[in-house]
Amino acid sequence: MDTDPLADPLEDGAGRFEPHSTPAHVEDLFDGLTDFAADTESSDAHEEIRELEGLLSAAHERGLIDSRVRGLRVSDAIEAFVGSVIFTSPLLVEDGVFDIADYLFEVTVHSIPVFLLANTLFVVTMTYALVEWTGRDKTEAELLFGRVPTRVIMILVVSFLTAAVLMTVWGRVGNWQPPTEALARINVLWTVGSLGAALGDILSVQDSAPSAVADRDGLRAGRDGARDGRHSASTATQTPTAASSRRLTDIELVDAILEQFDSLESHADDHEERHEMRRLRERTRHATLDDTFGDRIRKYTTRDIAEAFVGSIFFAVPFLVEDGVFDVAEYFLSFRVGGFPVFFLANAAFVLLMVMALVYWAGPQDVQVHRPIFGLVPRRMVGISVVSFLTAAALMTMWGRVADWHDPVVAIARISVVWTVASFGAALGDILPGESSGDDINDDLAEIGGRLEDIVE
Repeated sequence: MDTDPLADPLEDGAGRFEPHSTPAHVEDLFDGLTDFAADTESSDAHEEIRELEGLLSAAHERGLIDSRVRGLRVSDAIEAFVGSVIFTSPLLVEDGVFDIADYLFEVTVHSIPVFLLANTLFVVTMTYALVEWTGRDKTEAELLFGRVPTRVIMILVVSFLTAAVLMTVWGRVGNWQPPTEALARINVLWTVGSLGAALGDILSVQDSAPSAVADRDGLRAGRDGARDGRHSASTATQTPTAASSRRLTDIELVDAILEQFDSLESHADDHEERHEMRRLRERTRHATLDDTFGDRIRKYTTRDIAEAFVGSIFFAVPFLVEDGVFDVAEYFLSFRVGGFPVFFLANAAFVLLMVMALVYWAGPQDVQVHRPIFGLVPRRMVGISVVSFLTAAALMTMWGRVADWHDPVVAIARISVVWTVASFGAALGDILPGESSGDDINDDLAEIGGRLEDIVE
């Protein structure tokens, strides 16, 4: 059994030991304190709870404890704009954008530009994947029609307007005559601009979570007022402990929080309450120290697949406009020994070796081989390789860089060039956020298989 350096196993009420605790969001901690306060009549305990809430609020504001909710701010739109500009600027001088735009608009079915529409759908899907499917595991506070995150709409609008303005100012759309041609060129730039806008927003240092702490202060004031008239004042007013927290370093603040949990444990009336307080304490310690000590990655989830997809796009898009890809692919096929394209095969082996090195040997995370295919082949390596290849193939086809697959061998050779860099992006996109939330993909597949068996029966 793996051991966790950040916490000791906790004994439950039946004398058994639970698995190691998981990091908590600030909402989890406030919910736990609310339950504890409801079960105790001690005025000292209520006072310590208010002090601890102030410390947790300060830790949340410093980014030491995450919130599971993200709110949309004006600064998020600014970050999206900056990210969009950074990503689109290098492509403004690439004439390959014109060729791709012509291809997107010229391929039609019943006069409908199918690839232009497909690329637009791809941009929307990619943006949604970045916002919703990454390892940050956040819930958006603002939803359009109760389902669509407003952040996704903001990113798409900001990135499109940025691409349109830059293309117009730099004279890359002429005088917008014809408008359809201008829109097709902007659509190409929008693809990378939306990626930059999304990353600029979600990778910002400052979390855009709404003040869940402030919302709960009013609830606590009403609860404590009903319980004890002395505590009817709003807990939004900082206690001396919360105010003094501004003078504490991050380490001192974390120590103060953990000590406050220890103090509250002494007010617990029974074993179950003491156990719950220890559990909250360990989850708090995980939340504040995980970034320092890093994560051990074992599970492979559908969220990891989405992260690999996004990472492969991030690295692949700049190569899609480079005609040098054609020359490299031609060289891959030109050098043969016994009819086998040696350099093409060598490059494929190199890609797989680099994925293994990035993920398991030289990467920034402690990634372990867990539940390998046939007991031997690492699932993560296969997933990264397949996802990045399919992403490169789809983009190259949609952007007209494989000559409509008239020669499949040449098309695959060109895709393999882009696949090389796409696989690096897929590997980093998968492992950099740490271990993703959700069930292991093997468990998901087993559940799907069980449901199919039930249907058949």
